[in-house]
Amino acid sequence: MTSSRSNSRDPYDEFLAAIKLVSGEEILSKCIVSANDDEKIILDTPVICQEVRTPGANVPLGYKFEPWIKMSDEPMYVIDIARVITISEIKDNDVISTYDQIVSQGFTRSHPDLTKDMGFVNSVEKARKAFEKSYEITPNPPTDPKAT
Repeated sequence: MTSSRSNSRDPYDEFLAAIKLVSGEEILSKCIVSANDDEKIILDTPVICQEVRTPGANVPLGYKFEPWIKMSDEPMYVIDIARVITISEIKDNDVISTYDQIVSQGFTRSHPDLTKDMGFVNSVEKARKAFEKSYEITPNPPTDPKAT
């Protein structure tokens, strides 16, 4: 694989790419193509892209990005070019900035600190009793004096 953007003085060319693998996965990654070896490509911080859809909808609501390999902290992976169907350079600034934001923030989830303003913290036993009490049937419901 040769890159049209390569400068003869540079040993490699790096660009953001959408990569379709023979496995069917679609990866968004910085792609490094070595000018010396066309059999391998290097993926720098690859993320896998999945559509988010509403049930029954034909149009995706958006896209969800996750680490390509979830059990590794390594940022770079070498893959054989034979495993790639196509590579397309990403030039859209929105996609580039989204990728940069994902990579800089990482995939850690942040949860807010719990406060009393958010609700009540209770024991399971007290919550069960309150729940049961709300469904109790009173033996003699109050009658309306105007009804008689």
